[in-house]
Amino acid sequence: MPYIRHTDMSKRHWMFNGGMKTMDKNIDQLAQRYRDAWLTAKRLPSGIKLGHSSGWPEMIFDQREQIRRAEREVLSVRPTPDDEERMLECIRWLAVLVDEDRKLVWLRASGLAWRAIAQRTGMPRSSVHRRWHRALLAVLLRQSHGEIE
Repeated sequence: MPYIRHTDMSKRHWMFNGGMKTMDKNIDQLAQRYRDAWLTAKRLPSGIKLGHSSGWPEMIFDQREQIRRAEREVLSVRPTPDDEERMLECIRWLAVLVDEDRKLVWLRASGLAWRAIAQRTGMPRSSVHRRWHRALLAVLLRQSHGEIE
């Protein structure tokens, strides 16, 4: 079977024909896992209860405001223990990456566009995408070699 080198991967890594489709699918699945982990982290309660009460009177909301508040409350449903465990697993996988790559993976999981991530990090957009791809690939390769669970 002839070897093909993937241009986005590090020069050290070689793949068999047809292996790239599988690798891209795995990267997409891993990216979705991180997106789910970010959403789970967003739904976790902060745990900060200051015990303060407001001196302001109770607000009366009109129908439009009630609908908006109801939509926000749907997002604040506490995640299940299984969701929390999957989130913690994803966070443990980030430990194998350098700080800049961790930040890229987490920013992309938050749903930011490549341009916004590039502006925040000060890197060109194409470099941001390439480093994000390489970071996810590093996690996948370490998983396949059994270095991380």
